[in-house]
Amino acid sequence: MTIAQEQIDFTGKTTWAMTVNGGIPGPTLRFQEGDFARIKVHNKMDVDTSIHWHGLLVPPGMDGVPYISFPPIAPGTTFVYEFPIRQSGTYWYHSHTMLQEQRGVYGSIVIEPPQKRFQVDRDYVILLSDWSDEDPHAILKTLKRGSEWYAMEKGSGQSIIGAAMLGMFGDYFTRELQRMPAMDIADVAYDRFLVNGKPEVNLTAEPGDTVRLRIIDGSATTFFHLEFSGGPMEIITADGIDVEPLKMQRFLIGVAETYDVLIKIPEKGAYEFRATAHDASGFTSVKIGDGVFHPAPDVPHPNLYHAMGNLSLKNIFAFTPAGSMDMPDRAVEAGEFDKPGSMMSMHSMGGMEGMDHSMGQGEMDHSSEGKGKGEHDSHGESDMKHGSSDMTGMQHDEESMSKMIHQDHKMMEMHHSKMKKSGHQVNASGKKFSNNFLPLASDVSSSENLAMDGMGDERPWPPYKQLRATQKTAFDQGKTVRDIRLTLDGDMERYVWFINKKALSESDSILIREGEIVRFIMINRTMMHHPMHLHGHFFRVINGQGDYSPLKHTVDVAPMSTTVIEFDANEPGDWFFHCHLLYHMESGMTRVVHYDKFTPPQEVTQIRPTLYNESWYFWGQAEILSSMTEGFITIADTRNNLTFEWEVGWQEVDETEWEGIFIWDRYFNRFFSIFAGADILGEESEIDHTRVILGIHYLMPFLIETRLWVDSDSGARISFEKEFAITPRFSLMGEAEYDTHESGWEGKAALNYSVCKNISLTGQWHSDFYWGGGLIVNF
Repeated sequence: MTIAQEQIDFTGKTTWAMTVNGGIPGPTLRFQEGDFARIKVHNKMDVDTSIHWHGLLVPPGMDGVPYISFPPIAPGTTFVYEFPIRQSGTYWYHSHTMLQEQRGVYGSIVIEPPQKRFQVDRDYVILLSDWSDEDPHAILKTLKRGSEWYAMEKGSGQSIIGAAMLGMFGDYFTRELQRMPAMDIADVAYDRFLVNGKPEVNLTAEPGDTVRLRIIDGSATTFFHLEFSGGPMEIITADGIDVEPLKMQRFLIGVAETYDVLIKIPEKGAYEFRATAHDASGFTSVKIGDGVFHPAPDVPHPNLYHAMGNLSLKNIFAFTPAGSMDMPDRAVEAGEFDKPGSMMSMHSMGGMEGMDHSMGQGEMDHSSEGKGKGEHDSHGESDMKHGSSDMTGMQHDEESMSKMIHQDHKMMEMHHSKMKKSGHQVNASGKKFSNNFLPLASDVSSSENLAMDGMGDERPWPPYKQLRATQKTAFDQGKTVRDIRLTLDGDMERYVWFINKKALSESDSILIREGEIVRFIMINRTMMHHPMHLHGHFFRVINGQGDYSPLKHTVDVAPMSTTVIEFDANEPGDWFFHCHLLYHMESGMTRVVHYDKFTPPQEVTQIRPTLYNESWYFWGQAEILSSMTEGFITIADTRNNLTFEWEVGWQEVDETEWEGIFIWDRYFNRFFSIFAGADILGEESEIDHTRVILGIHYLMPFLIETRLWVDSDSGARISFEKEFAITPRFSLMGEAEYDTHESGWEGKAALNYSVCKNISLTGQWHSDFYWGGGLIVNF
C-alpha cells in the first residue's frame, strides 16, 4: 500500500488529497480467517502517516496508533504490518495520524469465514464517507472559534424569526435561559457525501437476487440513515460479528460502525439504497439493478428548536454545564445515571424516545481512571466484585413515555401545518445555502419536513436494543468485574471535548488488569452523539438481551444518556479508546487503556509524551468602521487563551481615543473562566493609564456574556454582551459596560449581516463614537 498526496476532484474543484494506491478510498483488502497478513505501507508524502486496522484483533505493536502502538511512519519510509487473521467479517482501515482520515486515507477489509452462513447471489462493499474541499485543519480552526457558518451552509441555522414561524418561540428562549447554544447534530458542512469514493454508484443485480451489502461508515463525522427502496433490509452482522437476522426499513449507522445486510431485489427496475446524513443535509446513493428508477424516500430534517432540561433556579444558575442540565457531578458519582439508557430528567426530554430506555440495569460498584501518564494507582477491593456481568430489568414508566411521544408527534404535526413550503429538499450536497441570501434560507424552519430526532421510524437511532448475538456472550460469573465510570463532556462553543472533564493532554490512563471483566459506564453529558471505539477488543453492549448481548467494537452514546459496555481484559497492551468523530478525538475525547504490568517497547516509551502535546490555535476578528475599529487576536489551547483586544475611535471626539487589553484567560467550563492581564488606555500617541487587571468571565442565563474585573488603581469594570439571531445571517448585538474610573456607562448596539464565512456587514451605534458602518473580518 502506497500513501501519497495527489490532486483530486469530487466537486468540480481540484484540491489536494491523500490517496492509498492512487485512489480514495484505498483498495479493499480481502482475507480468509486463519490467514497471516503481511502488509507493506509506503509513505510517499512529506508528513508522517499511519494505518489502523479498525476492529481487527492484532498485537498492540501492529494496531497503528502513533505514540501508543509504534512510532509514526516517517516520510519516505516503509512499515511492514504483520499479524494473524483471527476473525471474519467486514472491517476497515484508516490513518490514525492527525486529520488524514478526512483527507482520504481509508479503505475496506473483507474477511471470509471458513464456512459461509448465508448464500447470496451478489456481495458488495458499501463504504460511506464525507468530503470537504476545505482543509481539515481549517475546519477544526473554524470549529474552535465557535463559528455558526457551517450551520448556515447546511440549513441548520436557528433564529428568533425561525422559531416564531414554527410556533416554538418559547422553546427558543427556554434554551437560551438554560444557557444552551443553538443545537446541532453534526458539526461540519460537507461538499459531498460519498459511497466508494463517488457521489453515487450503480451496481448490477437481477430480479429475485439476494444481495449482501457490507456497509461501512468510514466518514470523519457523519452518521447516516440507511434505507433501501425495494423493501426492508435484514441485518446479519454488526461490526463484523454475527447477530440474529433483524429486518429494518430504516436505521442509523454511527461513525466507524459496520453492518452487513441482506436485501431482496424486487421486480425489474433500479432500486435505490440511500445513505442520508444524520442532519439530512445531503445523501449518497447506490442504484441497484436496471430499468425504472425507484428512489428511496427523503429523511425528514431534525427539529432543532425543541427545548430540553430543567428550569429550576438551581439549574439555571449552576456553575457547570452538567449541573445546568441536571446531571451534576454528585449525581453521577452517586450512580444515578449508571443504568443503560438512563438519562437526564426523562420528563423534560420529550423528544428522546430513541434513547434506549429498556436496556437493563444492575447494582454496580465504581472505580476511577488511573493516575498519571504512565503511572497508575491500583484499585482497591471496593472497586471489584464477583458475580454476573449482565444487567437486566430496568424499570420505567412505559405508559407515560408512550403518551409523551404521542404528544410530541401531535406537536410536530401542528408545526408542519403552520409552515410555509419553501421547496427546501434534501439533495446530495451538504452545502446548499452558502450563496442563498433569502432571510430564512438556511434556517431549520425553511424545511418542509421536520421530525424529532430519535423519535419513531422517521429519524431512528442505531438499532442496539434489537441486536441479539447468535451465541451466548456472557462471561464467567466467577470472574472479577471492574466498573469504571466515564463521563463524556464538552463545550461546543470552544470546541473542546473531555472524558471525566479532562482532555487527553491533561488525562490519566485507564488502568485495567488482565483476567478481569471491565465494564465502562459511559454517561454522555452533552447534546452530541459520541461513537466510542475501543481498540484491540470486542465488548458486549448491555442492551436487555441478557446472555445474548451483541459484541461490537464501536458504540454510539446518545445525547444525555448512558451506555454500558463490558469486555474480557484478555489482550495485554496499551490501547486507544476515543470518540470516533474525528474532530472530537483531535480535541481531547480520548484515553489510553493501559494493562497493569504491560511495558511498551522502549522506542514507544521514548516518544509517548508526544501523544499528550497540546495544539494551539490562532484566530481573530477585526471590525473596521467609519467611526472606529475594534477587534481581537487570540491563541488558544484546551484551557488557556492569550488574547489582545483593541478599540480605537476617532469620530465625535477631539483626539483619537484608544484602548488595548492583554489577557491570559484560564478556562474551567463553558460558564466560567478567570483572567489576568493589563489594560492600557491613551489618546493619539500618548499613554494615559496602564493598569493590571484580574477578573472573571461568566455566562449568565439567556446567553449573556459577563465580564467583571478589578484593577491596580482600585477600580472595577463590568460588562454585559448579548447577541440576538434575528435570522441565521442577520443579528442584533448589544453591549453595556460600566467603569468606576469613568463613573458612567458605555454602550453600543450593532446590526450584523453575514455575507460569507469570513466577512460580515455591520452598522452600529457607540455611545462615544456614535454612528458608523463597515465590515467585520474574521481571520
